[in-house]
Amino acid sequence: MKKKIVIAAVAVCALGFAVYYFSKGKNEPGDIAAMSNEGVEYVKEGNYNKAIDSYNDALDMKEDPTLYYNRGVAYMNKGDNENAVKDFTKALDMQPSNISALNNRALIYRNSGKYDESIADYSAVLKIKPDFSVAWYGRGICYKMKGDIASARTDFVKAKSLGYAGAQKMIDEVGGK
Repeated sequence: MKKKIVIAAVAVCALGFAVYYFSKGKNEPGDIAAMSNEGVEYVKEGNYNKAIDSYNDALDMKEDPTLYYNRGVAYMNKGDNENAVKDFTKALDMQPSNISALNNRALIYRNSGKYDESIADYSAVLKIKPDFSVAWYGRGICYKMKGDIASARTDFVKAKSLGYAGAQKMIDEVGGK
């Protein structure tokens, strides 16, 4: 009889620990930060699936634009541009001035041949941060690909004036000084 009571007590303790761990224990704000940090480390290691899992766990507890952005980066690095765009868009819905999310979404659009969408995102970045040379250069690439050489040249010249190293090569390609 004592053996059954001890086993039952151990089972109750184990159940109590499991309930605590999987409910209250995982809802602490520090756990969300830990999962986010874990995701960052996984991205650095190139383990994008584990990073995405970490961000999913954190997002299950709290919707946060940084978590969506970070998961978008993991998707982008993994080559899953569709989900990356969804996450960058969700981050932007929550935080419209997130320059990093705008710039990364613009890059995906540019690499996918969606030049108008890319130009719109780069232009939004430049409204927020007019000295962001990467956005001037990226938008210039889009204009060049669309055949709008005058706009491309203008953007490349601006990128060069802001110190973008590769801009002169593009200025030479489209013609100009």
